[in-house]
Amino acid sequence: MIWAVTLVVIVLLFIFPKQTGIILTVLLVGIGIVALIDYIVSGYREKEQELVSVAVAYAPDSCDKDSPLFFKITNGNKKIVNKVSWNIIATEKGHSNNIVDYKSFPSYQGEYSTRYHSENSTPYSTDKILKPGELFSACYKAPLIKGKLPLQDLIWKVSNKHSEFQ
Repeated sequence: MIWAVTLVVIVLLFIFPKQTGIILTVLLVGIGIVALIDYIVSGYREKEQELVSVAVAYAPDSCDKDSPLFFKITNGNKKIVNKVSWNIIATEKGHSNNIVDYKSFPSYQGEYSTRYHSENSTPYSTDKILKPGELFSACYKAPLIKGKLPLQDLIWKVSNKHSEFQ
C-alpha cells in the first residue's frame, strides 16, 4: 500500500512540482511538530513518574512475620497521586540474577495469586491518595524465592513502578 502512495507522490511531483513540494513541506513540518510535542509530553510524564519513589526493605521487626517487606512511598510531585503500582526484584548478595519465583507471587491482598505474574507486571499496589510531599508506608507479604536462601540475606529492589495522578 505504501508503494502506491509513493508512486502517486512521485507522479504528482512531475506533473505539479511546485504545489506538490509545498504540500509535502507543510506535511513534513506538521509531522515534525507533532513528533516534537509528543517528545516533550513524554519527557514530562517520565519526570512525573520519577518524582514518586518506592523503597523496599526486609524488616520483620517493623512489620509482622507474615508480611516482612516494608515499603515506603514518597510523593515528591506537585500533583496528587491516586495509585502506585510496582514489582520487586530480589538478588543474592554478590549476584545479579533475579531469584523471585513469580509463579508463586502474592496478590495485592497478600494471598497467593492464581494470576501469572512476571518481572514486567505490577502485583504490588496501593490506592492511598498521596498529597504532594506526603509519605506512606506499608508492609506486604514476600514472594517465594527460587532456592533456599533466607529472606534477610537478599537484596530487595523495586522495579516497574507506575503512578496514577489526579
